[in-house]
This record gives sequence, structure tokens and C-alpha cells, in this order.
Amino acid sequence: MWSLSDPWVGFWLPLALLCLATGFWLTDRKDSRKRLSGVAFFVSVALIVLFGANTRGGDTFETALLAVLLHMLGPVTLMAVGSLIATFSGPSPVGPLPRGLRPLGFLMAMGGLFWIGWMLISEPPDAIANGIGETIWGTWVNTFLSILILVSALAGSFCVMMGDERHKEALTLAILTIAGGMMFIEIMQNGSEGLAASGWHQIHWEQMMFLVGGMLGSISAILAFIWLVYMAERRAPDPDVVAPLTEEEKAVVDAVLRLNLELEGSEND
Repeated sequence: MWSLSDPWVGFWLPLALLCLATGFWLTDRKDSRKRLSGVAFFVSVALIVLFGANTRGGDTFETALLAVLLHMLGPVTLMAVGSLIATFSGPSPVGPLPRGLRPLGFLMAMGGLFWIGWMLISEPPDAIANGIGETIWGTWVNTFLSILILVSALAGSFCVMMGDERHKEALTLAILTIAGGMMFIEIMQNGSEGLAASGWHQIHWEQMMFLVGGMLGSISAILAFIWLVYMAERRAPDPDVVAPLTEEEKAVVDAVLRLNLELEGSEND
């Protein structure tokens, strides 16, 4: 019997349903299959949550990957939403949100980082405390902190160079850079709860190259997709010739023009 403990049912099937939901959503709005996108999406999310809730430290790749995904979803979402609120709630022409929400966005971004720090000093769950789960989790933390330090430092320098008294933004980014650097140094020197410093070193030097290769592959895939869309648009046939207006349509256009011209003439008088 198939059960949610089987990775084919609890992991690969929801992933396939997500792909189908995306495909249904991209169809024409008059296509009946577009209505199935919401159903497929909610079914896939329900299967993922149920499978993730039933994981108990299995050493399979799917279990570990799903466990890490569910554990990082909270802090990453908090930081992402906080960054968006801080960006679009300021005095910017593209910011429809109230300006007063900007401090809340900064606090949410800080909260996501401290959430990661709390995970490192607390005892890890069984699903990410051994085997491939520990490796995936350590690789993600290494990557997260490295990118956080790099992006925050560059963004803070950009804020300082831009001027316009962006002191709060630059200070916030400086705090993120320092906090991320301290966390990175701490795990590399003293390790974390359940993982010694030597384990962090091994994960860092063995897995980062695979990650860099994956990032290069992803960027190459995106560029190839953009090139494919460009070539498809370039080779697309010319649009069909529009049929000329009928006599009834010409009469309507003539009446509208006459009415507008009469109104404009009366206003000028």
C-alpha cells in the first residue's frame, strides 16, 4: 500500500502536481484546465505538509530535503517579506505601502536572522540532525550566511554612496552584516548544537563547490530560457491583417467624432 511515508507519494507526487498546477495556470484563460491549477496547488501543498509532519529522522534524501525546506521556510519568508515591506513602504514612487511600515520591515528582517541563530543554538530536530539531512541543513546555513554577508555589505555601501541621508538603512544593513559574520565565525570556530566545528568545515569545503556549480547551472538555464523566448518571439509570424471597419462601425465612429468636435467648439466659444 502507498502511504505518505513513501517519498514517491509524499515528495515526488506533490512536486509533479506543482508543475502541473503551474502549467494549468499558464494556459489560456478560456481553457477549462486553468480551473484545475488551484486544486492541484492545494492538493500538492497538503501532501507536502502531511509528509513533512510525519518525518521522523529518516535518512532518505527526500525526507532530509523536505525537512530542511520546511524548517527554512519560516525565517526566509520573514526576511523576504520584511525586506519587501521596507523597500516598498518608503518615500519611493513605486512604494504604495504607508511610509510608517518601514521600521516593521526592518524588524521582520532582523527577526528572520535571529530565528536562524536560535536554530543554531537549539537542539536540531531528528530529520536534520543526522546523515544527509545534517549535510543539507549545514550547506543551506553556510550559503544563507555567506550570501547575507555579501549582499548586506554591498547594499550598505550602496546606501552610503547614494547619500540622501540614508543612515537608518545603512545602519540596518551594517547590523545584518555584522550579525551574520559573527554567526558564521561562531559556527566555524565552536560549531553549533549537535554539529562540531569540524563538521561545519567539512560541509563548507565539500558542498560549496556543488552549490556554486548549481548556481551557475541555474543562471545558464535562465539565460537559455530567455534566449529561447527571444528566438520564439523573433520567429513568430506577423499578426493577421485586421479587417476594415464595417459601415455600421464607420457610422458610430463618425457620430462620436462629430459629438466630441461639437463639444470642443462650444467650450472654446
